[in-house]
Amino acid sequence: FYCGVSAMITCKLTGKEGPPVKAHIVPESFYELPSQSDGPYQLITNTPGKYPKKVPIGIYDNTIVTRDGEDRFGPWDNYACELLLKRFDEFVPINHENKIIAWQMCGTDYAMMKLFALYVLWRAHASSQPAFSKVDLGPHEPKIRAHLLQENPGSEEEYSVCIVRWIDDGFGPVVMDPFRERYEGVNYYRIYCGRYVLYVKADQMNTGKSFKDMQLAPDRDLFLIARELKSSQDWPLMKRMAREIAR
Repeated sequence: FYCGVSAMITCKLTGKEGPPVKAHIVPESFYELPSQSDGPYQLITNTPGKYPKKVPIGIYDNTIVTRDGEDRFGPWDNYACELLLKRFDEFVPINHENKIIAWQMCGTDYAMMKLFALYVLWRAHASSQPAFSKVDLGPHEPKIRAHLLQENPGSEEEYSVCIVRWIDDGFGPVVMDPFRERYEGVNYYRIYCGRYVLYVKADQMNTGKSFKDMQLAPDRDLFLIARELKSSQDWPLMKRMAREIAR
């Protein structure tokens, strides 16, 4: 939707001038926000020195794209929201020693899911919001932007993507600041999307063994890696932030 101001911007995606649009970095539906009548929603940040603030409809940015740019990623966002939120019950759980280690679904669209993940990462890079300040794609930005403009997901190894889902049903969506980290010597960005985490490779090195068989790929079923929130590295941080809010 339009942000309601008369100023024009140069779209960071297309390079064309137009009215700015309020673009969500993580699609609004992944926040699973309550209605406004239920009270303000608190954003918890994992950046030191930053404090919770009210974000009634999630984090958006009106400095990134025009309507033309927004419309380009609409189908990818809608596909991911439909598949991961509304159709999750169709995923088949994979168990090992009586524990869910992943979920699997056949017949999904590799290009749509891959472009969705790349666009979320690119929006985080392009955003002026402090919550996304740790995302800096450097020389990868023009390459990823070219993939988006050409609607080309690339090969499974080009900016490979793995998707994690929290298995703790007792907790709501988790949204924290994205950041870069290394797995088996390879750079990834970790992006929190409510009940999901996107791991997007920002490296020319090949994917390591940990993610190789689970990353998005053409002609392969879609896999979601299961991860327990309470046993994750995120859990102690979330508890500390919750205590700070309660003070």
